[in-house]
Amino acid sequence: MKKWIAILAAGAIFNGTGVVQASPNSGYSQFMQSLDSIVTGATMPVADEQQMAARSATGPIGQPGQSAQILNIAKGMLGQPVVWGGASPGQGFDCSGLVQYVYRQAGINLPRTADLQFLVGRIISPASLQAGDLVYFTTYEPGASHVGIYIGRDKFIHTSFSKGVVAIGDINDSYFVQRYYGAKRVL
Repeated sequence: MKKWIAILAAGAIFNGTGVVQASPNSGYSQFMQSLDSIVTGATMPVADEQQMAARSATGPIGQPGQSAQILNIAKGMLGQPVVWGGASPGQGFDCSGLVQYVYRQAGINLPRTADLQFLVGRIISPASLQAGDLVYFTTYEPGASHVGIYIGRDKFIHTSFSKGVVAIGDINDSYFVQRYYGAKRVL
C-alpha cells in the first residue's frame, strides 16, 4: 500500500529504466497498467554516491551544454506572439508549444500539452531549481496547465497572455506563487 501511495504522490510513470516518461496515448487504463508493472516487480534504480557526484559536477543530467542550448533557444523566442494552440515561431506559441519547440530544437522530444509534459522527468523542489528545468502552474484548469522554462534567479520564460508575447516571468509574482504546481527536470 505504501508503494502505491509513493507512486501516486510522485505523479509519474517509470518505464523500468529509471526514466520517467509520459505515455503517448495517456489514459486511465494505460496509467493503471503502468502502475501494475511497477508494483509487480519492477525496481527503481538508485544512483550511487559516485554517480551523484558526477552529475552534480557536470550540472543537470543530459549532454553537457544542453541546458545552455535550451536557454539560448528560449531567449531567442522572447517577443514571439502568444497564440492558443501555437507551436512554432511562424504561428506563435502557447506555453506547452513553446516548451516542446525549444526542447525539440535541443534534441529532446516532449509531449504537446503541459499536463503530459509534467509526467516527464524528475520532480525538483523549488530550492533545487536549475536553469533549463520546467516550472508548472495551475491556471485555467486543475493540475499542470501552464509551463515555463526556468532561467535562474526565480525567473522563467513562458507565454504571457497578459503581455501577448513570450516573456520572462517571476516565480515570486503573487499570481504565480498562488498557482505554483511543481517543477521537473528532463535534462
